[in-house]
Amino acid sequence: MKLQQLTELLKKGIARTILKKELYYMYPDLSFNTALEVLKAQGLPLIQENGIFYLKTHFTNYKDETYCIVDIETNGSKPENSQIIEIGAVKIKNGEIIDTFSELIRAKFIPPFIQDMTGISENMVKNAKTQKQVLIKFKEFLSDAIFVAHDSYFDFNYIKEQMKKEGLGELLNPEICTLTLSKKTIEASRYGLKYLIDELNLPHETLHRALSDAKTTGRLMLKGFEKLPPEIKTTHQLITFAKGSRTIKNQILSKQKPKSKNNKSHRGKR
Repeated sequence: MKLQQLTELLKKGIARTILKKELYYMYPDLSFNTALEVLKAQGLPLIQENGIFYLKTHFTNYKDETYCIVDIETNGSKPENSQIIEIGAVKIKNGEIIDTFSELIRAKFIPPFIQDMTGISENMVKNAKTQKQVLIKFKEFLSDAIFVAHDSYFDFNYIKEQMKKEGLGELLNPEICTLTLSKKTIEASRYGLKYLIDELNLPHETLHRALSDAKTTGRLMLKGFEKLPPEIKTTHQLITFAKGSRTIKNQILSKQKPKSKNNKSHRGKR
């Protein structure tokens, strides 16, 4: 069984005997308890209830959850032939930032257009820590918090591939994409961070720097929380709700708006 399959089963719950058997096949040289610690170290938030193992997101109230809001800058869009040059992250719990993470990463080459966009030069990173050193620190910072990013499809998968490249194992944290979350909860003309900053009157931060963008994304996440349907109580329900296509239309607001007799001919033109 692959780790992704195991993660899906844990959402519904796995008996100890079955989990022990599956972990033996995955980690034949490790004891059951050690294998569990390996999974937890890779960000899987495990909990045991009456002999059944679950992801603890099933039980935690989303308002009490710890979220790690992440942004990265890279020297290329494809992880197989590029790398991270900066990671920024903020941890939020109960609506407040409780910790921050910010590191530049050593890189031999940064394309001129990326230097212009981010302000990160080759000279700035020449004495920085290596990608592996920073990812080790970041993994410890992230722990088993919920991974959040604006277009997490890119950030999560890019970091995941770089961790594999550096021999640091899997990235198994549950994730939330604020791009899809905002499209389901917030009415805006465009959903890029720089547009949402103005439309929602968010504090202005330096764009295209990892920690600044992570802070903005955290504020955006909290704005989305204010508009969640009342039936969403647990972190698992929130994660499920926030999933979807990055081009999804705003579902909540379309339900809230009163129907007009003249609306029919204008549907789908936004």
